Amino acid sequence: MKNGFMGVFDIASVTKTLALCILSIGSYLIYKLYLLSKQINKHTALKISKTFIFITIFLYIISFGTLIHALVNWQEPGILNFTLGFHIISSIFDITWIIMVRNRINLIAGANRGDKLWLNPFITSLLHVVYMQHKINQGLAKNATEYQR
Repeated sequence: MKNGFMGVFDIASVTKTLALCILSIGSYLIYKLYLLSKQINKHTALKISKTFIFITIFLYIISFGTLIHALVNWQEPGILNFTLGFHIISSIFDITWIIMVRNRINLIAGANRGDKLWLNPFITSLLHVVYMQHKINQGLAKNATEYQR
């Protein structure tokens, strides 16, 4: 396993990541998690199951579709319960995936609680991939500075 972010992750704009997450109504979050997972799986022994990723993306698509259906058919009384069930299941898988990626990024960084590159669980739960990208950018900037010495 490589030590640090160099060669595993790429620098990306945090502002662009935030804007895309908002403009895509959260769909970019799933795409970014997929990209991060792909990079983790390619460069480390800390694999995230492709089956788990596929199931999570599938559930997200179903949840998103049922949400749109519920908004279009808001007058139907039973539609909310149907949509809510898919959303809860999808959210459990999404949160699990976020935690898996977060934990692997912490391991790749060699970061422990209180370290500069450690991904705080509370902030990660609020900002997801935006915060992850911020910490990745910090780690890559730190590696570049150390490499220049």
